[in-house]
Amino acid sequence: MPRTDQSAAAFDWAATPLGPRDAWPEDLRTAIDAAVAGRTGHGRAGAHPVRTDDPATPAPAAVLDALFRTAPLGLAVWDRNLRFLRINQTLADMNGIPAEDHVGRHPAEILPDIEDLDAIVARWQEVLDTGVPWMNVEVYGATPADRDAQRSWVEHFFPIEADGRILGLGAIIEETTERRRVENALRASEARFQHFAAASSDVLWIRNVATGAFEFISPSLGSQLEVLGPGGEAVNLLDMILPEDFPAAWETLRQAREGHPTAHDCRARRPRDGAILWVRITAFPMRDKDGVIRRLGGIIRDITADRASSERLTVLVGELQHRTRNLMGITQAIVENTLETATDFATFTDKIRDRIAALSRAEGLLSQVQGRERVAFPELIRGELAAFGALPEETDRVRLAGPDDVPLRSSSVQTLALAIHELVTNAVKYGALGTEKGYLTIRWWLEDDLGGGKGQRLTVDWREHGVTMAPSQAGGGTSGQGRELIEHALPYQLGATTRFALGDDGVHCTITLPVSTAGSMP
Repeated sequence: MPRTDQSAAAFDWAATPLGPRDAWPEDLRTAIDAAVAGRTGHGRAGAHPVRTDDPATPAPAAVLDALFRTAPLGLAVWDRNLRFLRINQTLADMNGIPAEDHVGRHPAEILPDIEDLDAIVARWQEVLDTGVPWMNVEVYGATPADRDAQRSWVEHFFPIEADGRILGLGAIIEETTERRRVENALRASEARFQHFAAASSDVLWIRNVATGAFEFISPSLGSQLEVLGPGGEAVNLLDMILPEDFPAAWETLRQAREGHPTAHDCRARRPRDGAILWVRITAFPMRDKDGVIRRLGGIIRDITADRASSERLTVLVGELQHRTRNLMGITQAIVENTLETATDFATFTDKIRDRIAALSRAEGLLSQVQGRERVAFPELIRGELAAFGALPEETDRVRLAGPDDVPLRSSSVQTLALAIHELVTNAVKYGALGTEKGYLTIRWWLEDDLGGGKGQRLTVDWREHGVTMAPSQAGGGTSGQGRELIEHALPYQLGATTRFALGDDGVHCTITLPVSTAGSMP
Protein backbone atom coordinates (compact mmCIF):
# COMPACT_ATOMS: atom_id res chain seq x y z
CA MET A 1 0.00 0.00 0.00
CA PRO A 2 1.14 3.64 -0.48
CA ARG A 3 2.96 5.43 2.33
CA THR A 4 0.92 7.90 4.36
CA ASP A 5 2.54 10.73 2.43
CA GLN A 6 2.10 9.11 -1.00
CA SER A 7 -0.90 9.40 -3.36
CA ALA A 8 -2.55 6.43 -5.05
CA ALA A 9 -1.42 7.68 -8.45
CA ALA A 10 2.24 7.86 -7.36
CA PHE A 11 2.36 4.30 -5.98
CA ASP A 12 3.71 1.44 -8.13
CA TRP A 13 0.64 -0.76 -8.32
CA ALA A 14 2.12 -2.99 -11.06
CA ALA A 15 3.98 -4.97 -8.40
CA THR A 16 0.71 -5.76 -6.56
CA PRO A 17 -2.00 -8.31 -7.44
CA LEU A 18 -4.17 -5.41 -8.72
CA GLY A 19 -1.77 -4.82 -11.59
CA PRO A 20 -0.92 -1.51 -13.35
CA ARG A 21 -3.18 1.40 -12.45
CA ASP A 22 -3.82 2.26 -16.09
CA ALA A 23 -5.53 -1.13 -16.57
CA TRP A 24 -8.07 -0.58 -13.75
CA PRO A 25 -11.75 0.06 -14.43
CA GLU A 26 -12.83 3.61 -13.64
CA ASP A 27 -14.87 2.50 -10.61
CA LEU A 28 -11.86 0.69 -9.12
CA ARG A 29 -9.58 3.67 -9.71
CA THR A 30 -12.06 6.01 -8.00
CA ALA A 31 -12.51 3.65 -5.05
CA ILE A 32 -8.79 3.17 -4.49
CA ASP A 33 -8.11 6.90 -4.76
CA ALA A 34 -10.75 7.60 -2.16
CA ALA A 35 -9.57 4.82 0.14
CA VAL A 36 -5.96 5.95 0.00
CA ALA A 37 -6.93 9.57 0.42
CA GLY A 38 -8.90 8.71 3.53
CA ARG A 39 -6.03 6.58 4.86
CA THR A 40 -3.36 9.22 4.28
CA GLY A 41 -5.41 12.04 5.75
CA HIS A 42 -6.61 10.36 8.94
CA GLY A 43 -4.97 11.34 12.21
CA ARG A 44 -1.67 12.41 10.70
CA ALA A 45 0.08 15.55 11.85
CA GLY A 46 0.45 17.96 9.01
CA ALA A 47 -1.84 15.96 6.71
CA HIS A 48 -4.89 17.38 5.08
CA PRO A 49 -7.99 15.52 6.28
CA VAL A 50 -10.59 14.43 3.78
CA ARG A 51 -13.72 16.56 3.84
CA THR A 52 -16.54 14.08 4.18
CA ASP A 53 -19.06 16.87 3.72
CA ASP A 54 -17.67 17.56 0.25
CA PRO A 55 -20.18 16.20 -2.31
CA ALA A 56 -17.26 15.21 -4.53
CA THR A 57 -15.89 12.81 -1.91
CA PRO A 58 -17.41 9.29 -2.21
CA ALA A 59 -18.93 7.80 0.91
CA PRO A 60 -16.98 4.87 2.42
CA ALA A 61 -19.80 2.49 1.56
CA ALA A 62 -19.66 3.59 -2.05
CA VAL A 63 -15.90 3.04 -2.10
CA LEU A 64 -16.31 -0.47 -0.71
CA ASP A 65 -19.09 -1.30 -3.15
CA ALA A 66 -17.01 -0.13 -6.10
CA LEU A 67 -14.01 -2.12 -4.90
CA PHE A 68 -16.00 -5.36 -4.48
CA ARG A 69 -17.79 -4.83 -7.78
CA THR A 70 -14.78 -4.12 -10.00
CA ALA A 71 -11.67 -5.67 -8.43
CA PRO A 72 -10.22 -8.41 -10.70
CA LEU A 73 -9.11 -10.32 -7.60
CA GLY A 74 -11.04 -12.20 -4.95
CA LEU A 75 -12.04 -10.06 -1.95
CA ALA A 76 -13.46 -11.26 1.36
CA VAL A 77 -14.30 -9.93 4.81
CA TRP A 78 -14.74 -12.08 7.93
CA ASP A 79 -15.92 -11.13 11.42
CA ARG A 80 -13.90 -11.94 14.53
CA ASN A 81 -15.49 -15.39 14.58
CA LEU A 82 -14.11 -15.92 11.06
CA ARG A 83 -17.51 -16.10 9.47
CA PHE A 84 -18.01 -14.54 6.06
CA LEU A 85 -19.51 -11.09 6.06
CA ARG A 86 -18.97 -10.30 2.40
CA ILE A 87 -17.20 -11.62 -0.69
CA ASN A 88 -17.08 -10.35 -4.26
CA GLN A 89 -18.31 -12.21 -7.31
CA THR A 90 -14.76 -13.04 -8.43
CA LEU A 91 -14.14 -15.04 -5.24
CA ALA A 92 -17.62 -16.61 -5.42
CA ASP A 93 -16.78 -17.87 -8.91
CA MET A 94 -13.46 -19.29 -7.66
CA ASN A 95 -15.28 -21.20 -4.92
CA GLY A 96 -18.21 -22.27 -7.08
CA ILE A 97 -20.76 -21.07 -4.50
CA PRO A 98 -23.01 -18.01 -4.78
CA ALA A 99 -21.77 -15.01 -2.83
CA GLU A 100 -24.84 -14.89 -0.58
CA ASP A 101 -24.36 -18.54 0.42
CA HIS A 102 -21.01 -17.63 1.99
CA VAL A 103 -22.42 -15.08 4.42
CA GLY A 104 -22.52 -16.26 8.04
CA ARG A 105 -20.60 -19.45 7.37
CA HIS A 106 -17.10 -20.50 8.40
CA PRO A 107 -14.60 -21.41 5.60
CA ALA A 108 -14.36 -24.95 6.97
CA GLU A 109 -18.07 -25.44 6.21
CA ILE A 110 -17.88 -24.57 2.54
CA LEU A 111 -14.21 -25.15 1.66
CA PRO A 112 -13.27 -28.43 3.36
CA ASP A 113 -10.88 -29.47 0.57
CA ILE A 114 -8.41 -26.63 1.13
CA GLU A 115 -5.08 -28.10 2.26
CA ASP A 116 -3.97 -27.35 5.86
CA LEU A 117 -7.09 -25.28 6.46
CA ASP A 118 -6.85 -25.68 10.27
CA ALA A 119 -3.32 -24.23 10.24
CA ILE A 120 -4.50 -21.36 8.02
CA VAL A 121 -7.41 -20.59 10.35
CA ALA A 122 -5.00 -20.58 13.30
CA ARG A 123 -2.87 -17.97 11.55
CA TRP A 124 -5.98 -15.88 10.82
CA GLN A 125 -6.62 -15.84 14.52
CA GLU A 126 -3.08 -14.56 15.09
CA VAL A 127 -3.78 -11.69 12.68
CA LEU A 128 -6.93 -10.84 14.69
CA ASP A 129 -5.03 -11.05 17.96
CA THR A 130 -1.89 -9.16 16.93
CA GLY A 131 -3.04 -6.88 14.15
CA VAL A 132 -0.08 -7.96 12.02
CA PRO A 133 -1.01 -8.76 8.39
CA TRP A 134 -0.12 -12.12 6.88
CA MET A 135 0.95 -11.56 3.28
CA ASN A 136 1.85 -13.66 0.22
CA VAL A 137 0.36 -16.87 1.56
CA GLU A 138 0.36 -19.79 -0.88
CA VAL A 139 -2.81 -21.85 -0.57
CA TYR A 140 -3.59 -25.14 -2.34
CA GLY A 141 -6.60 -27.42 -2.65
CA ALA A 142 -9.97 -27.83 -4.36
CA THR A 143 -13.26 -25.95 -4.17
CA PRO A 144 -16.86 -26.93 -4.94
CA ALA A 145 -16.36 -25.33 -8.37
CA ASP A 146 -14.42 -28.48 -9.33
CA ARG A 147 -13.59 -30.85 -6.50
CA ASP A 148 -11.33 -32.98 -8.76
CA ALA A 149 -9.12 -30.08 -9.80
CA GLN A 150 -6.15 -29.10 -7.65
CA ARG A 151 -5.78 -25.33 -7.65
CA SER A 152 -3.54 -22.71 -6.11
CA TRP A 153 -3.85 -19.15 -4.84
CA VAL A 154 -1.71 -16.38 -3.39
CA GLU A 155 -3.60 -14.69 -0.56
CA HIS A 156 -3.02 -11.61 1.63
CA PHE A 157 -4.75 -11.28 5.02
CA PHE A 158 -5.03 -8.07 7.03
CA PRO A 159 -6.93 -6.86 10.07
CA ILE A 160 -9.91 -4.49 9.71
CA GLU A 161 -9.71 -1.78 12.37
CA ALA A 162 -12.02 0.98 13.58
CA ASP A 163 -11.54 3.25 16.56
CA GLY A 164 -8.50 1.27 17.63
CA ARG A 165 -10.34 -2.04 17.68
CA ILE A 166 -9.91 -5.03 15.33
CA LEU A 167 -13.38 -5.83 14.04
CA GLY A 168 -12.59 -8.52 11.55
CA LEU A 169 -10.32 -9.90 8.84
CA GLY A 170 -9.97 -8.88 5.19
CA ALA A 171 -8.39 -10.80 2.32
CA ILE A 172 -7.20 -10.25 -1.23
CA ILE A 173 -7.01 -13.52 -3.19
CA GLU A 174 -5.35 -14.15 -6.54
CA GLU A 175 -5.74 -17.51 -8.27
CA THR A 176 -2.42 -18.79 -9.61
CA THR A 177 -3.47 -22.21 -10.90
CA GLU A 178 -2.90 -21.48 -14.57
CA ARG A 179 0.23 -19.48 -13.92
CA ARG A 180 1.69 -22.32 -11.88
CA ARG A 181 0.70 -24.82 -14.54
CA VAL A 182 2.57 -22.78 -17.12
CA GLU A 183 5.54 -22.31 -14.78
CA ASN A 184 5.66 -26.04 -13.99
CA ALA A 185 5.43 -26.92 -17.68
CA LEU A 186 8.20 -24.44 -18.41
CA ARG A 187 10.38 -25.90 -15.66
CA ALA A 188 9.72 -29.44 -16.91
CA SER A 189 10.50 -28.39 -20.47
CA GLU A 190 13.71 -26.70 -19.33
CA ALA A 191 14.67 -29.79 -17.32
CA ARG A 192 14.14 -31.99 -20.39
CA PHE A 193 16.20 -29.61 -22.48
CA GLN A 194 18.99 -29.56 -19.90
CA HIS A 195 18.96 -33.37 -19.73
CA PHE A 196 19.04 -33.61 -23.52
CA ALA A 197 21.83 -31.05 -23.76
CA ALA A 198 23.88 -32.75 -21.05
CA ALA A 199 23.60 -36.14 -22.76
CA SER A 200 24.28 -34.88 -26.28
CA SER A 201 27.69 -35.38 -27.88
CA ASP A 202 27.04 -32.16 -29.80
CA VAL A 203 27.54 -28.69 -28.37
CA LEU A 204 24.20 -26.87 -28.13
CA TRP A 205 24.37 -23.08 -27.82
CA ILE A 206 22.23 -19.97 -27.59
CA ARG A 207 23.70 -16.53 -28.40
CA ASN A 208 22.24 -13.13 -27.64
CA VAL A 209 22.10 -11.09 -30.85
CA ALA A 210 22.33 -7.70 -29.14
CA THR A 211 25.26 -8.44 -26.81
CA GLY A 212 26.97 -11.24 -28.74
CA ALA A 213 27.25 -13.23 -25.49
CA PHE A 214 26.61 -16.97 -25.37
CA GLU A 215 23.74 -17.43 -22.92
CA PHE A 216 23.91 -21.22 -22.98
CA ILE A 217 26.58 -23.75 -23.95
CA SER A 218 26.12 -27.47 -23.32
CA PRO A 219 29.00 -29.70 -22.14
CA SER A 220 29.05 -32.04 -25.22
CA LEU A 221 29.26 -35.32 -23.29
CA GLY A 222 31.50 -37.96 -24.88
CA SER A 223 32.76 -35.64 -27.60
CA GLN A 224 36.29 -34.64 -28.46
CA LEU A 225 35.01 -31.08 -28.78
CA GLU A 226 35.53 -29.66 -25.29
CA VAL A 227 34.69 -26.01 -24.73
CA LEU A 228 36.76 -25.57 -21.58
CA GLY A 229 40.35 -24.40 -21.45
CA PRO A 230 43.24 -26.20 -19.68
CA GLY A 231 42.27 -24.58 -16.37
CA GLY A 232 38.57 -25.39 -16.73
CA GLU A 233 37.66 -21.85 -17.82
CA ALA A 234 34.90 -21.31 -20.38
CA VAL A 235 36.08 -20.45 -23.88
CA ASN A 236 34.25 -18.33 -26.44
CA LEU A 237 33.25 -20.75 -29.18
CA LEU A 238 34.14 -18.28 -31.91
CA ASP A 239 37.68 -18.00 -30.55
CA MET A 240 38.21 -21.70 -31.28
CA ILE A 241 37.76 -21.32 -35.04
CA LEU A 242 40.97 -21.10 -37.06
CA PRO A 243 41.57 -17.60 -38.47
CA GLU A 244 41.53 -18.77 -42.09
CA ASP A 245 38.13 -20.44 -41.56
CA PHE A 246 36.59 -17.63 -39.48
CA PRO A 247 35.12 -15.46 -42.28
CA ALA A 248 32.96 -18.27 -43.63
CA ALA A 249 31.88 -19.27 -40.11
CA TRP A 250 30.93 -15.67 -39.33
CA GLU A 251 28.89 -15.56 -42.53
CA THR A 252 26.92 -18.52 -41.16
CA LEU A 253 25.95 -16.45 -38.10
CA ARG A 254 25.14 -13.41 -40.24
CA GLN A 255 22.73 -15.41 -42.37
CA ALA A 256 21.06 -16.78 -39.24
CA ARG A 257 20.66 -13.22 -37.90
CA GLU A 258 18.86 -12.40 -41.14
CA GLY A 259 16.46 -15.28 -40.56
CA HIS A 260 18.06 -18.03 -42.64
CA PRO A 261 19.01 -21.33 -40.94
CA THR A 262 22.38 -22.42 -42.29
CA ALA A 263 25.32 -24.76 -41.67
CA HIS A 264 29.03 -24.65 -42.38
CA ASP A 265 32.03 -26.96 -41.86
CA CYS A 266 35.23 -25.45 -40.53
CA ARG A 267 38.26 -26.22 -38.40
CA ALA A 268 38.54 -25.42 -34.70
CA ARG A 269 41.36 -25.61 -32.20
CA ARG A 270 40.47 -27.55 -29.06
CA PRO A 271 41.28 -25.35 -26.05
CA ARG A 272 42.55 -28.16 -23.82
CA ASP A 273 45.43 -29.33 -25.98
CA GLY A 274 45.39 -27.34 -29.21
CA ALA A 275 44.28 -30.28 -31.36
CA ILE A 276 42.70 -29.32 -34.71
CA LEU A 277 39.20 -30.71 -35.18
CA TRP A 278 36.69 -30.44 -37.99
CA VAL A 279 33.32 -29.13 -36.78
CA ARG A 280 29.95 -28.46 -38.39
CA ILE A 281 28.32 -25.25 -37.18
CA THR A 282 24.54 -25.10 -37.58
CA ALA A 283 22.86 -21.78 -36.72
CA PHE A 284 19.19 -20.78 -36.79
CA PRO A 285 17.18 -17.72 -35.69
CA MET A 286 15.13 -17.73 -32.48
CA ARG A 287 12.24 -15.26 -32.69
CA ASP A 288 10.27 -13.77 -29.83
CA LYS A 289 6.47 -13.48 -29.72
CA ASP A 290 6.66 -10.42 -31.96
CA GLY A 291 8.74 -12.24 -34.57
CA VAL A 292 11.91 -10.32 -33.75
CA ILE A 293 15.16 -12.30 -33.79
CA ARG A 294 16.58 -11.75 -30.30
CA ARG A 295 18.76 -14.83 -30.13
CA LEU A 296 20.47 -17.38 -32.30
CA GLY A 297 20.42 -21.07 -31.51
CA GLY A 298 22.80 -23.62 -32.86
CA ILE A 299 24.61 -26.93 -32.81
CA ILE A 300 28.31 -27.60 -33.13
CA ARG A 301 29.08 -31.18 -34.11
CA ASP A 302 32.50 -32.79 -34.08
CA ILE A 303 32.83 -34.27 -37.59
CA THR A 304 36.54 -35.07 -37.41
CA ALA A 305 35.92 -38.82 -37.47
CA ASP A 306 33.25 -38.45 -40.17
CA ARG A 307 35.62 -36.59 -42.47
CA ALA A 308 38.38 -39.13 -41.84
CA SER A 309 35.94 -41.94 -42.69
CA SER A 310 34.87 -40.11 -45.83
CA GLU A 311 38.48 -39.68 -46.91
CA ARG A 312 39.20 -43.36 -46.25
CA LEU A 313 36.11 -44.30 -48.24
CA THR A 314 37.30 -42.18 -51.16
CA VAL A 315 40.66 -43.96 -51.06
CA LEU A 316 38.97 -47.36 -50.82
CA VAL A 317 36.68 -46.61 -53.75
CA GLY A 318 39.65 -45.53 -55.82
CA GLU A 319 41.55 -48.67 -54.83
CA LEU A 320 38.50 -50.81 -55.62
CA GLN A 321 38.25 -49.28 -59.07
CA HIS A 322 41.94 -49.89 -59.62
CA ARG A 323 41.67 -53.50 -58.45
CA THR A 324 38.63 -54.10 -60.62
CA ARG A 325 40.39 -52.85 -63.74
CA ASN A 326 43.47 -54.89 -62.80
CA LEU A 327 41.37 -57.98 -62.16
CA MET A 328 39.61 -57.70 -65.50
CA GLY A 329 42.94 -57.32 -67.27
CA ILE A 330 44.45 -60.31 -65.47
CA THR A 331 41.39 -62.45 -66.18
CA GLN A 332 41.51 -61.56 -69.86
CA ALA A 333 45.24 -62.41 -70.01
CA ILE A 334 44.67 -65.75 -68.24
CA VAL A 335 41.97 -66.74 -70.72
CA GLU A 336 43.98 -65.69 -73.77
CA ASN A 337 47.20 -67.38 -72.65
CA THR A 338 45.41 -70.53 -71.61
CA LEU A 339 43.75 -70.72 -75.02
CA GLU A 340 47.12 -70.36 -76.71
CA THR A 341 48.79 -73.17 -74.70
CA ALA A 342 45.89 -75.62 -74.33
CA THR A 343 46.00 -78.53 -76.77
CA ASP A 344 42.33 -79.40 -76.39
CA PHE A 345 39.18 -78.20 -74.68
CA ALA A 346 39.54 -80.50 -71.66
CA THR A 347 43.04 -79.14 -70.99
CA PHE A 348 41.75 -75.61 -71.36
CA THR A 349 38.92 -76.31 -68.89
CA ASP A 350 41.24 -77.75 -66.25
CA LYS A 351 43.81 -74.97 -66.51
CA ILE A 352 41.36 -72.10 -66.63
CA ARG A 353 39.47 -73.49 -63.61
CA ASP A 354 42.68 -73.80 -61.55
CA ARG A 355 43.98 -70.38 -62.52
CA ILE A 356 40.68 -68.60 -61.84
CA ALA A 357 40.59 -70.39 -58.46
CA ALA A 358 44.07 -69.06 -57.68
CA LEU A 359 42.97 -65.58 -58.65
CA SER A 360 39.88 -65.97 -56.46
CA ARG A 361 42.02 -66.94 -53.47
CA ALA A 362 44.12 -63.81 -53.97
CA GLU A 363 40.98 -61.69 -54.11
CA GLY A 364 39.77 -63.36 -50.91
CA LEU A 365 42.95 -62.26 -49.14
CA LEU A 366 42.60 -58.71 -50.46
CA SER A 367 38.98 -58.47 -49.36
CA GLN A 368 39.94 -59.20 -45.75
CA VAL A 369 42.32 -56.26 -45.32
CA GLN A 370 41.06 -52.86 -44.15
CA GLY A 371 42.40 -49.35 -44.50
CA ARG A 372 46.17 -49.38 -44.79
CA GLU A 373 46.47 -53.07 -43.88
CA ARG A 374 48.25 -55.30 -46.40
CA VAL A 375 48.28 -58.97 -47.33
CA ALA A 376 51.36 -60.69 -45.88
CA PHE A 377 53.43 -62.91 -48.14
CA PRO A 378 53.22 -65.97 -45.81
CA GLU A 379 49.40 -65.82 -46.14
CA LEU A 380 49.71 -65.89 -49.92
CA ILE A 381 52.17 -68.79 -50.14
CA ARG A 382 50.30 -70.89 -47.58
CA GLY A 383 46.99 -70.28 -49.38
CA GLU A 384 48.36 -71.71 -52.63
CA LEU A 385 49.97 -74.69 -50.93
CA ALA A 386 46.77 -75.40 -49.02
CA ALA A 387 44.80 -75.60 -52.29
CA PHE A 388 46.94 -78.63 -53.21
CA GLY A 389 47.11 -80.15 -49.71
CA ALA A 390 50.82 -79.30 -49.56
CA LEU A 391 51.17 -77.35 -46.32
CA PRO A 392 54.12 -78.35 -44.07
CA GLU A 393 51.66 -79.60 -41.45
CA GLU A 394 50.08 -81.85 -44.10
CA THR A 395 53.29 -83.25 -45.62
CA ASP A 396 56.94 -83.44 -44.61
CA ARG A 397 58.00 -82.78 -48.20
CA VAL A 398 57.45 -78.99 -47.99
CA ARG A 399 59.63 -76.74 -45.89
CA LEU A 400 58.94 -73.01 -45.33
CA ALA A 401 61.31 -70.48 -43.77
CA GLY A 402 61.00 -66.68 -43.56
CA PRO A 403 59.62 -63.76 -41.52
CA ASP A 404 55.88 -63.36 -40.96
CA ASP A 405 55.69 -59.60 -41.29
CA VAL A 406 56.17 -59.13 -45.03
CA PRO A 407 53.44 -56.77 -46.33
CA LEU A 408 52.78 -56.99 -50.05
CA ARG A 409 51.60 -54.13 -52.17
CA SER A 410 47.93 -54.69 -52.90
CA SER A 411 48.54 -54.09 -56.61
CA SER A 412 51.02 -56.98 -56.73
CA VAL A 413 49.02 -59.65 -54.89
CA GLN A 414 47.00 -60.97 -57.85
CA THR A 415 49.90 -61.33 -60.29
CA LEU A 416 52.24 -62.79 -57.66
CA ALA A 417 49.53 -65.24 -56.60
CA LEU A 418 49.23 -66.50 -60.18
CA ALA A 419 53.01 -66.95 -60.41
CA ILE A 420 53.09 -68.94 -57.15
CA HIS A 421 50.12 -70.97 -58.40
CA GLU A 422 52.03 -71.90 -61.55
CA LEU A 423 55.05 -72.97 -59.51
CA VAL A 424 52.94 -75.13 -57.17
CA THR A 425 51.04 -76.66 -60.11
CA ASN A 426 54.30 -77.53 -61.85
CA ALA A 427 55.73 -79.03 -58.63
CA VAL A 428 52.64 -81.20 -58.14
CA LYS A 429 52.41 -82.41 -61.73
CA TYR A 430 56.04 -82.66 -62.78
CA GLY A 431 58.33 -81.69 -59.95
CA ALA A 432 59.20 -82.28 -56.30
CA LEU A 433 55.65 -82.93 -55.13
CA GLY A 434 54.95 -85.33 -58.00
CA THR A 435 57.70 -87.83 -57.14
CA GLU A 436 58.17 -90.08 -54.15
CA LYS A 437 61.60 -88.80 -53.15
CA GLY A 438 61.25 -85.11 -54.03
CA TYR A 439 60.79 -82.25 -51.60
CA LEU A 440 60.33 -78.47 -51.83
CA THR A 441 62.06 -75.69 -49.92
CA ILE A 442 60.68 -72.16 -49.98
CA ARG A 443 62.65 -69.42 -48.25
CA TRP A 444 62.06 -65.65 -48.24
CA TRP A 445 63.68 -62.63 -46.67
CA LEU A 446 63.66 -58.84 -46.76
CA GLU A 447 66.54 -56.59 -47.71
CA ASP A 448 67.01 -52.89 -48.31
CA ASP A 449 66.37 -51.62 -51.80
CA LEU A 450 69.84 -51.19 -53.35
CA GLY A 451 68.47 -49.25 -56.27
CA GLY A 452 68.32 -45.97 -54.37
CA GLY A 453 64.80 -46.42 -53.06
CA LYS A 454 63.84 -45.94 -49.43
CA GLY A 455 61.82 -49.13 -49.15
CA GLN A 456 62.59 -52.82 -48.93
CA ARG A 457 62.45 -55.69 -51.37
CA LEU A 458 61.28 -59.24 -50.83
CA THR A 459 63.29 -62.12 -52.22
CA VAL A 460 61.59 -65.51 -52.59
CA ASP A 461 63.81 -68.56 -53.21
CA TRP A 462 61.88 -71.56 -54.60
CA ARG A 463 64.01 -74.70 -54.80
CA GLU A 464 62.92 -78.23 -55.65
CA HIS A 465 65.00 -81.30 -54.76
CA GLY A 466 65.03 -84.97 -55.70
CA VAL A 467 63.60 -84.51 -59.18
CA THR A 468 64.98 -86.12 -62.29
CA MET A 469 64.26 -83.67 -65.06
CA ALA A 470 63.68 -85.55 -68.32
CA PRO A 471 63.36 -83.53 -71.51
CA SER A 472 59.70 -84.47 -71.80
CA GLN A 473 59.02 -83.12 -68.30
CA ALA A 474 60.76 -79.85 -68.94
CA GLY A 475 58.00 -78.95 -71.33
CA GLY A 476 55.37 -78.95 -68.64
CA GLY A 477 53.94 -75.86 -67.01
CA THR A 478 57.42 -74.43 -66.72
CA SER A 479 57.86 -73.53 -70.37
CA GLY A 480 54.32 -72.35 -71.03
CA GLN A 481 52.26 -69.67 -69.38
CA GLY A 482 53.80 -70.19 -65.96
CA ARG A 483 57.33 -69.48 -67.08
CA GLU A 484 56.20 -66.56 -69.23
CA LEU A 485 54.39 -65.08 -66.27
CA ILE A 486 57.49 -65.35 -64.07
CA GLU A 487 60.05 -64.17 -66.57
CA HIS A 488 58.05 -61.45 -68.32
CA ALA A 489 54.86 -60.40 -66.48
CA LEU A 490 56.40 -60.03 -63.00
CA PRO A 491 59.25 -57.74 -64.15
CA TYR A 492 56.90 -55.68 -66.33
CA GLN A 493 53.94 -55.32 -63.94
CA LEU A 494 55.63 -55.42 -60.52
CA GLY A 495 59.14 -54.17 -61.19
CA ALA A 496 60.46 -57.58 -60.09
CA THR A 497 63.75 -59.28 -60.81
CA THR A 498 63.31 -62.99 -61.59
CA ARG A 499 65.43 -66.02 -62.40
CA PHE A 500 64.02 -69.35 -63.51
CA ALA A 501 66.25 -72.40 -64.04
CA LEU A 502 65.63 -76.13 -64.68
CA GLY A 503 68.47 -77.84 -62.86
CA ASP A 504 69.32 -81.53 -62.63
CA ASP A 505 67.62 -81.66 -59.24
CA GLY A 506 64.49 -79.71 -60.13
CA VAL A 507 63.23 -76.14 -60.58
CA HIS A 508 65.09 -73.27 -58.97
CA CYS A 509 63.32 -69.93 -59.12
CA THR A 510 64.05 -66.62 -57.39
CA ILE A 511 61.76 -63.60 -57.38
CA THR A 512 62.72 -60.21 -55.92
CA LEU A 513 60.10 -57.44 -55.82
CA PRO A 514 59.26 -54.24 -53.87
CA VAL A 515 57.00 -54.63 -50.84
CA SER A 516 54.70 -52.24 -49.03
CA THR A 517 56.06 -49.81 -46.45
CA ALA A 518 54.50 -46.90 -44.55
CA GLY A 519 53.59 -44.22 -47.05
CA SER A 520 54.29 -46.36 -50.12
CA MET A 521 51.84 -46.82 -52.93
CA PRO A 522 49.24 -49.55 -52.38
